[in-house]
Amino acid sequence: MRLMILFWLSLFAAATAEADVAYSVFNVRQGDTLNMRQQPNPRAPVVAAIPHDGSGIQLSGRTAPGDWAEATWKRKRGWLNARFLGFGNGRWSLPAFMDCSGTEPFWSIALMPGMARADLMFAERRYFFRLTRAQAAMNRTDIWHLKASARPGGEMSLIVRHEACNDGMSDTRYPYSAVALISGLDMIAGCCRPAGPR
Repeated sequence: MRLMILFWLSLFAAATAEADVAYSVFNVRQGDTLNMRQQPNPRAPVVAAIPHDGSGIQLSGRTAPGDWAEATWKRKRGWLNARFLGFGNGRWSLPAFMDCSGTEPFWSIALMPGMARADLMFAERRYFFRLTRAQAAMNRTDIWHLKASARPGGEMSLIVRHEACNDGMSDTRYPYSAVALISGLDMIAGCCRPAGPR
């Protein structure tokens, strides 16, 4: 599974960074830092120490096993543990790794830095998208719009809102609700939560 994800990440990685998708440091304690390293290794020399509220992190599209992603921050390039990346800062930030799903019809969208995989069981389709935009609503920073595209064609819009959500089939509580629009399909709705290790 990891090799397939790495293959699709490399396939969709552009020669330039994803200019419209800026990441922030996520889930790092105040006063602590996220280390950018020369190589995708926790023992490699540190290139930069990004503060807990750092933002403007751009991904190159290159990844390495262990959730490492190559990135640029303030004109410095190196490798980050992508588990500490997200969108926005503060109370309403979103993790870069999220699992979203819905029931009747059944679907799932797995978000990870730079990409999204949509499994639409009800339509017997699977899509791999490259994230192209992440933006909070102008007047509601608790609502996010994530946009993605696929080759040869197709787009996805995912709206994620910070609010309690229930999948309608179990007692599981989720911290986010979601609405997705995928090219050629009806709108689907469900819930999201931070993703565990893949």
